[in-house]
Amino acid sequence: MKPFTLTADSQFPIERAVFKLSGPDARQYLNGQISQDVSLATESKAPYAIVANFKGKMDGDLYVRQHGEDLLIDCDPSLREELFTRLDRYIIADDAELSDVSDEIQFTHIIEPSREIPGSWSCTRLGQYGVDVIRDCVPELEATPICEADAERARITHMIPKWGHELDNETLPPEAGLEERAISYTKGCYTGQEVISRMKSAGKTNRHLVLLKIDAKVHEGTPLITGNASTDKPAGVITSVCEIDGTHIALAYRKRKYQDSNTFTCGEANAEVISS
Repeated sequence: MKPFTLTADSQFPIERAVFKLSGPDARQYLNGQISQDVSLATESKAPYAIVANFKGKMDGDLYVRQHGEDLLIDCDPSLREELFTRLDRYIIADDAELSDVSDEIQFTHIIEPSREIPGSWSCTRLGQYGVDVIRDCVPELEATPICEADAERARITHMIPKWGHELDNETLPPEAGLEERAISYTKGCYTGQEVISRMKSAGKTNRHLVLLKIDAKVHEGTPLITGNASTDKPAGVITSVCEIDGTHIALAYRKRKYQDSNTFTCGEANAEVISS
């Protein structure tokens, strides 16, 4: 199945928590806290990264970009207090200051803009190329608004994990397939690096993300059953669902024990792995 494609120049406002990191040591400090190389954050690019704890589990995920002399960070709004506290905690000797600017700055995301947009940052939020623009600076385009349902169709079929669905404080980044998008294995030390690097060397995770086609409607949290799996000890669990032209599609975690299984029951429905 081909991923759901959004129309070029379509756009949608993103509700995010937004932090500003300023000061001469801002980049040095952030580079020691996130998984991505902060040198990739420029006036035109907003790389994606994760924040981990010492066990390698996720404290959050974010995008970061240069904005004047400062760095702007955005994350899921549910992480506004928690991730701000986490990022602010270790600013001790560094000459840097973190502030919450969520009430002053928000972004609009534009899919495959037909012309160059000054003051924008490229990033891939939904699996397609797009740019972020500060909402007060959105240019006049013949743009189609993206509804939330279509944004979810694109995200799910491109297998983009989302905080609160595929990602939480128990997630190890390789389980969600975040290595290529979010992790630099050459940038140097950051919190959680040793655990994440060992997982790469071992080449194994306890579970991994898969895309399913399902023959009936199901709900998030529905267990996957096959073989000797049960509802108490399922083979996996559904994390996100959508419907495209009458076909039910879902993201789910499949446990390593069942990595060779590609068909499951989930409630009264039957599911088939179509990508992993």
